Amino acid sequence: MRNFILILALLFFTACIGDKKPKIEPKKEVPTESNATLVEPLYDNSLGTLTIEQIHLKNALDNYLAQLKSLNADNIISMTYPKLFIPINQDMFRDYLNTMLISSDVQVNSFDATITKIGTVKPFSEGTFSQVNYNSTINISFINPELYNTQRKLLILDKILSNKYGRENIRVDSIGRTITIKKEEKLLAIKDGSGEWKFLGDNPEYRRLYPRILPIDILNNII
Repeated sequence: MRNFILILALLFFTACIGDKKPKIEPKKEVPTESNATLVEPLYDNSLGTLTIEQIHLKNALDNYLAQLKSLNADNIISMTYPKLFIPINQDMFRDYLNTMLISSDVQVNSFDATITKIGTVKPFSEGTFSQVNYNSTINISFINPELYNTQRKLLILDKILSNKYGRENIRVDSIGRTITIKKEEKLLAIKDGSGEWKFLGDNPEYRRLYPRILPIDILNNII
């Protein structure tokens, strides 16, 4: 079970949640206009019509996904919404990522991601934000011969993952001892003022943290 939890951490970049209380920070001035409303639309072949601000966001998201693919811990952390590290220990988050790179149990063979949605860029009290989606496909292999070392154990793992993510999204190769998982991922993209885009997981686990780390005007405007 310990190794299975490690695999899930590897697959979905989930970190342990601590007990630190959020710090109260002063609010910045509310912007009077969103830059997204002031630019001429552009066209992206895969995503349709995008504003200049959405194009900039897409470029930042492409870079973020490249860091996930390489498991570059420092770059991933630098592109993560910083207030996430109020309830989550940043050093532990980094240790998770680095553990994946040096794991003697599993190996990441490939990680592919395709952006499927760049939402409208909206203003909030501290800057702008958007909701984005991408589809991920990750393939890992068991390099520890003692891990899931029988057909029965692999079938159990296959059933667990299929029940959680759908039969069509899971492929377990019992001969090659690999797992392929396809998953739709959602992120919040947040930019404070004139800063860089930062990203935050948008799933039930992270949403439990949102009231502690997000401004109220984002909480009131996310789907």
